[in-house]
Order: sequence, then C-alpha cells, then structure tokens
Amino acid sequence: MVCVAAVLCCRVFSVSAQISVKAVGDVLPGSYTPQRMLPSDSGRTTVQNVGGLLRGADIVFGNFEASFAREGDPTMKPQKCAEASRRKGVCFEFGVPPYLAPMLKQMGFTVMSVDNNHADDYGAAAAELTKTLLLEQGIKPAPKRGFAELSIKGKRVAVVAFGFSNTSYNVAEPQAARDIIAALTKQFPIVIVSFHGGAEGKQALHVPNRTEMFYGENRGNLVAFAHACIDAGAAMVIGHGPHVVRAVELYKERLIAYSLGNFATYGNINIKGVNGVTLVLEASIDETSGKFLSGRIHPVVQREPGIPYPDPTNEAIRLVKQLTEEDFPQTPLSISDTGEIRIRR
Repeated sequence: MVCVAAVLCCRVFSVSAQISVKAVGDVLPGSYTPQRMLPSDSGRTTVQNVGGLLRGADIVFGNFEASFAREGDPTMKPQKCAEASRRKGVCFEFGVPPYLAPMLKQMGFTVMSVDNNHADDYGAAAAELTKTLLLEQGIKPAPKRGFAELSIKGKRVAVVAFGFSNTSYNVAEPQAARDIIAALTKQFPIVIVSFHGGAEGKQALHVPNRTEMFYGENRGNLVAFAHACIDAGAAMVIGHGPHVVRAVELYKERLIAYSLGNFATYGNINIKGVNGVTLVLEASIDETSGKFLSGRIHPVVQREPGIPYPDPTNEAIRLVKQLTEEDFPQTPLSISDTGEIRIRR
C-alpha cells in the first residue's frame, strides 16, 4: 500500500516537462553605417553585462537587426537607401563587421531571426554571409520565408520568421500565416513564431487591434496575426520591430510578446528614454503542448552608445505590466513587481 500511495502521490504532484526560452528584441553589435559605430572591445562589455541573463535556457532567441558584411568587398555595399534619403537621415543601413560574430555566441544565442527591414541592407551576398557566420557560431538563423530547426530534449522545434517585406512570410497576411504554421505543426511538435512588425518609436508603445502603417508600409494587424498563428498551433509568438517594449498576452494558454524592444544596439539606433528600456523575457512552456507555464521579466536598460545593463530600477517590469493591463485587460496574466509572470487561476 505504501508503494502504491507513493506512486499516486508522484503522479498528482508531477511537474510538466518543460522547454525554457529566453528571448530579446533587436541586436545590432555595431555598424559601418550610417555613422561608423563599432565597440572598441569587440562587445566584451555587453557580454559581461547581460550574458549571464541570457545563457542557460534551452532556446535563446534574438533578432539580428543588420547583416554582416566585409568592408571593401564590392558585393557587400549599402544599397537599401537612395542617396537623397541618406543625406536627409531618414533611411538607415546597418552592416556589421564579421569579427563581432563571436560575441553573439558568447552572449548565449542559439537562434536568431534574420527577417527584418535591415537584413538586406548590404545586399544578397551579405545576407548569405550573415547566415553562414551565425551557423559558424552555433546559432541557427531563422530566415525570410523559412525556419530554423532545433532539437530540444529530443523534441523537434521550429522557429519560423515573419516580416513585412515582399520577400518575407508576411505579418499582414494572417490567413497565409495560419496555413504556414499548420503545415509546420505536422512536422514539429513545437513551433515558435518570430515576427518583425508594427509601427516604431515612443508613440508605438500600445498594440492596436488594427493594421499598423509606418513609412507607408503595411506592418500588420499584429493581434490578428498572433492569434492566427496560435489558432494554427504555434506554441509562442515573439515580436520585435517597434524599437520599444510592448504588452504581453496569454491567448489560448500560449504566450505572445508583442515587442521586446532594443536589446543591444550599439550606435545608430535611438535609445533615449523609453527606447532604451528593454528586457530579457524568460518563459517555460510545456514540451508537449506548448502551453505557457510561467515566466519572468529580467529588466535591462541601454546606455549610450548602446550598451545594455541590468536595471535595478525595474522600469521594464513596470512598463510591460502597465501596457499589458491597458491593452489586454482580460488576459489572465499576472506580472509581479519583481517580474514574475504567472497565470491567474
């Protein structure tokens, strides 16, 4: 009887097998253009400051907001902007020296999106070099119109990237997204969605349930998009692009982070005020169903010229908590003053 009782007790109090995820927003290690802004220490300060917050999860995700390019290579020149827009300072091109690639591995990244509006700034050859260098560092790139395949605890996991370019799986097409995710779930028990979308800047903190236009581009109705992904079977949706943090939502027991802001953007990106408030989002999901189990916000702040530091003032926690309560008042998520994210029962 004692043995039977012990077995029953273990069954009652068993903990779901989990996959741990840590995710951040935009990462720009440094750039040749529009102003030459390159860290003199090859990124060591950034690694020392926040590497400990990132490492240690089964999946460590970030958005690589640039492309690697070899300076002087005629096939890798900035080519997104017209010269007039460059002179006016209304168009930006980001090219990163290859010697900064190791800092991404040292920070702990295991997968990075390369679907964003700066992925092709230096042309197709640089975009291919970016994928090659990430793979050399042991980081899986989630490319345009594609996905990264991971093996976590014997489970096949896909991280699929969406953006708003005409060469992306497009955030403005929720029905197409539904079909893409549904097809992936036939191969992968866990599908995680990355998206680059939404308006930008301090006026874009809130998530509107409507199409967001910015610079004349359709950057998606992100609520409709994220819900469509989860309806189709996605386990988690991770957003970036607005350059500020946004709310989180629990939808059908799956976690959506609508924007994780600027995480480590050395130069050439505005990090003043709210644009410099950022975080590491930590989440545990059920390894079979993908359901959200628990999470935590690790608050971070960027200081000029774009170096992240742990933030003892907890500004990101307060901001995400406020935005979540305002934008998704019905969501059953509770965010504590110390950053724990739990499901209200």
